[in-house]
Amino acid sequence: MAALSSRDPALVPYQPKLAPTATEAGKPLLAWRLRATSKDAVRVYLNANIHAGEVEGKEAAQVIMREFLQGLHPAARQHLDLVICPAYNADGTDALDPAIRKYQPNPESGVGRRENARGLDLNRDLMKAQAANTKWFLAMLQDFDPAVVFDLHTTNGSYHGFHLTYAPSLALGADPALLAFNRQLLNEVRDGLKTQGLPTYDYGNFRPENLKPGETPKGWETFDYRPRYLSNYPGLQDRLAILSEAYVHRSFPERIADTRAFVLACLDWIAGHRNEVRRVTGEARRHWLEGWPSRTPSLPLAADFERTESYQFEVVQPLKNIDGRVTGEASRAAFELPSFVTWAPAEFVPVPKGYLIDAAYAFKVRPVLEAHGIQVLNGSARPKAPLSFFHEADRNLASQAFQGIFGLTLKGAWTPAELPRPMAPHWTPEDLDRALYVPLEQPLGRVAFYLLDPRSPDGLVFWGFFHECLVRSDGAWGEPLRFPLVAVGAASGAAGPGPRPPAKKAE
Repeated sequence: MAALSSRDPALVPYQPKLAPTATEAGKPLLAWRLRATSKDAVRVYLNANIHAGEVEGKEAAQVIMREFLQGLHPAARQHLDLVICPAYNADGTDALDPAIRKYQPNPESGVGRRENARGLDLNRDLMKAQAANTKWFLAMLQDFDPAVVFDLHTTNGSYHGFHLTYAPSLALGADPALLAFNRQLLNEVRDGLKTQGLPTYDYGNFRPENLKPGETPKGWETFDYRPRYLSNYPGLQDRLAILSEAYVHRSFPERIADTRAFVLACLDWIAGHRNEVRRVTGEARRHWLEGWPSRTPSLPLAADFERTESYQFEVVQPLKNIDGRVTGEASRAAFELPSFVTWAPAEFVPVPKGYLIDAAYAFKVRPVLEAHGIQVLNGSARPKAPLSFFHEADRNLASQAFQGIFGLTLKGAWTPAELPRPMAPHWTPEDLDRALYVPLEQPLGRVAFYLLDPRSPDGLVFWGFFHECLVRSDGAWGEPLRFPLVAVGAASGAAGPGPRPPAKKAE
């Protein structure tokens, strides 16, 4: 990339404002920008190597940049303003080891490590934002403001007949029209690539996941809806997202070529539909902000698999060597199967006007909220509205740590009365004024809700930001503490079915 930049002044190094310039281990976070040649451009971000053992995206993205500068792909070059980060996991990228992912055909030098130097999976860090890389990405979203985000991977799931699988943003609580348009984009790209001899489909696994030889699958299902994933998170910010998963068992050159072809097809589609892209992303932002004075929005806390369509799938029974690498096929069979690649939101709850956060936790909560681009005010700036207090009904503390954290899942409801707890301090007017106030009537109100509602499956409560208050052993000294969050405005009511936004079915 540096060599390309030195040969063509159109390609310039890029660094978001106020973002880290290196990882915690000192590896530089490197990106480049290639501005469009027209004035009606759509901004697109290409992310590669978040898992540094999955290197095809890194190679394909650099090939595409070289081809753009050679004058190829003129429509995309004209109408797309690009930022590319080829080696997002800078720690893992250079830690090459032939012993890593031996089951996939790799160069002799091997590939890099999945996690960063701290042992964090960067593709699970988008909400808690622990890593410098994540802070860089969030700063890029604010600074560059892309309409579309790509995240390039290599799959290691089911044995199937697709050369590449993909996914749109599946983010819980994202604008339904935005999610439907995201799926339309990929369906049309899929159909176009199929005519070119490149079979693709939604990322997922067969039901059941580990098929026995000769067993008939019951269906195909996609992955998790939580916004911790880099390809899901942009949906909460009213952006389109594209996950690419090259099929791990194809050769290294084939995986690069497949990723290149898929990304270029998507870029051409975006360039050709740029007015629609701008309209849909702009409407998603307006949908959230419009009508607050006349209605109380609701958002889901969970989702259920929804049958999307029937599709033709191939089930491959592989022949493998001692390293688990596929050397051939014992059999291949075709099945028409139900496909579950969309989520139907459930457990809708009313959204309050905002949340108050105990000032004692401001030192670690405020930096994360502001890294996401969320407006944070002083508690004294809260509107005059009734307060709601969280009453916990049930909890589950994970028995095993994930990324160093024992996740905490709470169930319960907001009620008008503060929970009476002997010796626990009550919220005083002075406490409320000193607290942080996060209004939800702001552009990133969806993100703020899923960070701060204590029932969120991917929020700060889950990720341990309040563990010293909420996870206390029976033998600990000290008096009980009050719940560290207060809702301002209409938040009363337990989770229920609620109004379900229509999900557009794939055609």
